[in-house]
Amino acid sequence: MTKKLIPKKVFINPAFKDKVTVLHTSEETGGAYSMGLLEISPGGGNPMHTHSEFEETFTAHEGVLGVALNGKKHYLSPGESITVPRNEPHHFFNNTSEKVSCFVKFVPGHENFIKGLAIGYGLAGDNLTSKTGVPKSLGHLAIMICLMDTKPTGILGLLFPVFKWMAGKARKNGTEQLLLEKYYYASEKAL
Repeated sequence: MTKKLIPKKVFINPAFKDKVTVLHTSEETGGAYSMGLLEISPGGGNPMHTHSEFEETFTAHEGVLGVALNGKKHYLSPGESITVPRNEPHHFFNNTSEKVSCFVKFVPGHENFIKGLAIGYGLAGDNLTSKTGVPKSLGHLAIMICLMDTKPTGILGLLFPVFKWMAGKARKNGTEQLLLEKYYYASEKAL
């Protein structure tokens, strides 16, 4: 009897003060898109970054969502959307006193994004990140950002080629798989 690992669908990050629920995976849509529901607590948000493999669309669902893009802060009311083109620096935030939720869609779909997110959120839940959600281990950071196709801006962005090399080593030595088994998969199902 073999066992199949079943991915989780809900991820919580105490550092970013947010929660992600996976609604549609890339596999489910034939690679067309991936989509999730992002819930951000007051004061929550993530650091400035870029993606080269997909565009990202934020659609406000509840509350007023903040998205910084092109050097400008955009505030989205429910039903309003903004699409972040590939390679454009951006980040989301909630500077209100209420919880905010939005739909996030990646085109084309990006299965590895959720794997990297699961690792980052799991590490934050285990207190293995800084207060801003950056993994304390550079190896773990490399795995996370490379899976997510998330290139930090600023000085960390200059180190991206080094992170890619480190992530490759972590894949070969089994570290990536151990992190996925701990944080991405919910359970095993007997086949």
